[in-house]
Amino acid sequence: MLKRIHNKLGTAGLLVAVVALVAAVAGTAFAAGGLTKKQEKQVVKIAKRYAGKQGPKGDAGPAGAQGPKGDQGPKGDQGLKGDEGKQGPEGNVGPPGPTETELPQGKTMTGTYSFIGKGLPRYYANISFPLRAPTGIHLTFPEEDPVHCPGSAANPEAARDYFCMYKISETNTFPSFQESPDTTTGLIIEFGDPDETEVSSALGIWALTAPCPIDPETEEEQTNC
Repeated sequence: MLKRIHNKLGTAGLLVAVVALVAAVAGTAFAAGGLTKKQEKQVVKIAKRYAGKQGPKGDAGPAGAQGPKGDQGPKGDQGLKGDEGKQGPEGNVGPPGPTETELPQGKTMTGTYSFIGKGLPRYYANISFPLRAPTGIHLTFPEEDPVHCPGSAANPEAARDYFCMYKISETNTFPSFQESPDTTTGLIIEFGDPDETEVSSALGIWALTAPCPIDPETEEEQTNC
């Protein structure tokens, strides 16, 4: 009988019918204070016995509409600057770098020379090389040897194995002799034949280019150093 009621009313209707049946049996007790704990358990037990199996899960409903986007709040104030970190430990001292003391092969170094004086029979221009030069360098002037001295006072140049002096100005004298005990560290150029009653002076630029190494097979100077 309950199965026929269940088929007709469904699980929820069956539960209501059972409650009504228990209420009718309980009479005044239900009216006065409702079902007792024992009666509630009986109702649930009867409902579970005749309740059918749970049906399949229904399809998910469509997603609800997205709510309106709120306005972005104002940008907050920049925070306070943090404390400066502690200074790190001092690093180890690195090894000393190489110190170049000799003019590399095929490279050019340049410099200046000058003097001024009066009343002397000769004057000297002292030329010190910043790097040690090779021995056997040839001293010449662009007026005498423009092939090996192709530059100028504004752009001093010298061919390999040559020292060139570019005159800016000379007054009451001219270079006449070279006196240099060690030509690898510098040159001492004598300027002579001045009129001792007049002021003598000289000013100029020099250039020196080291030779390239000798090819051991041809015994000639290399051209691409």
